Amino acid sequence: MRRLWVCLAAAGLFGCDDFNKSMEGPGREKLVAPGGMATGGDISDVANAGRAAPAANPQPVANPQAAATPAAAPEQPPAKPSGSIIGKTTGKIVDLAEAKKNPKMVEVDNKITGSDPLTASFGAYVSITSKATALNFKHQMDILKATNDDKYPTFKEAEKLMKQLHIELSALPPYQMYGYDAKTGGIVVLEDKAEKIRLYKLNNIPLEDADKQFDAP
Repeated sequence: MRRLWVCLAAAGLFGCDDFNKSMEGPGREKLVAPGGMATGGDISDVANAGRAAPAANPQPVANPQAAATPAAAPEQPPAKPSGSIIGKTTGKIVDLAEAKKNPKMVEVDNKITGSDPLTASFGAYVSITSKATALNFKHQMDILKATNDDKYPTFKEAEKLMKQLHIELSALPPYQMYGYDAKTGGIVVLEDKAEKIRLYKLNNIPLEDADKQFDAP
């Protein structure tokens, strides 16, 4: 039994010495994978090979949507109208009885309504700048009527009073005018069809259906 322990102790000593010699010996050789088997480094190289290298200086796209959309055609200027627009002029007033002697002078608007045609019509057609003096004008017209056998002033008298009080009527197209009615003291809007047709043709504006019957010498 004693011999057995001695042998084991000796074996242990010799074994440790061999282990130390193996650790102090030359470096271990690099293991080489058997043929046909890829190493870890090979797998990493293959994985990186499929990735594209980043661009050195990538240029940002200012507006990706604009780049994808084709350029719009240059805007075309609007077409010129066939005729120029006929503007308005200052309100002109004439004697209604005399104007109606012309068959092409047509009444197109009449605000003579109610028991006071003068107030109704002048209130509708007087310009904003003359609104303050409209009441004074009516008062003076009433005085003239009372001193003239309850008859309204004539066209000449009414026109003179309007100039004295600086009464201005709203602007109308150049082929329209106001007509003073001495029977009611009110005014209406007249339209000179001959002048209107002339201006329309001059400016290449199609005639209105209601005016075509007046398109004659």
